Amino acid sequence: MIRTRLGTWLGWLRATATFVFIAALCLAVALLVIAFVPGSPVTQELPSAALTGLDRVGGVTTGVGVDPSGWVPFTIHDPSLPERLLYLLTLLPGLLLIAEIARRIAGLLRVAQASDPFTTTTARGLTAVAKLTAFAGLGTWILSQVAQGLLSATMLASPRTYTPHQSPLGWLAVGLIFAALAQILDRGVAMRAELDTVI
Repeated sequence: MIRTRLGTWLGWLRATATFVFIAALCLAVALLVIAFVPGSPVTQELPSAALTGLDRVGGVTTGVGVDPSGWVPFTIHDPSLPERLLYLLTLLPGLLLIAEIARRIAGLLRVAQASDPFTTTTARGLTAVAKLTAFAGLGTWILSQVAQGLLSATMLASPRTYTPHQSPLGWLAVGLIFAALAQILDRGVAMRAELDTVI
């Protein structure tokens, strides 16, 4: 009964991971195609501190204004190819990384569903996914910030030092969760092996 229920959960999780993998790949391909279409939209947030005239923004009540340390989204109406490619770099690496993580998780779940899920191989595979999520996620964030900085430079009238306004904490947190699960699983495998030797 417990094994059947576990197999059902593993099946649903595998299907979900496979869906995320396919969806992320489809989005990545769509963004890649759109980037080469002339006139395709390019949106980028610009720092409020680099903008002027924000004290005259209408449509808000008295005493409400734009955050001077915040960011305001802007759209380039007729972006050039380099601008479209820079915008692509802000999104594409993250989607490809999500697809790869989902693909590896689906593979681990497939092996776990077909045989014993509590093995050293599964723990090692989960540890590899944890490292990929944390380190590649950090690299993806850095690449995105560089692309956003270059894109912002093409949109601002005067040069300004770009300050990252997002955080790689999400990637690092998910990587830490995967690593913790891998350690718990590895410990469980070791404890079962100890019990088998006692019995």
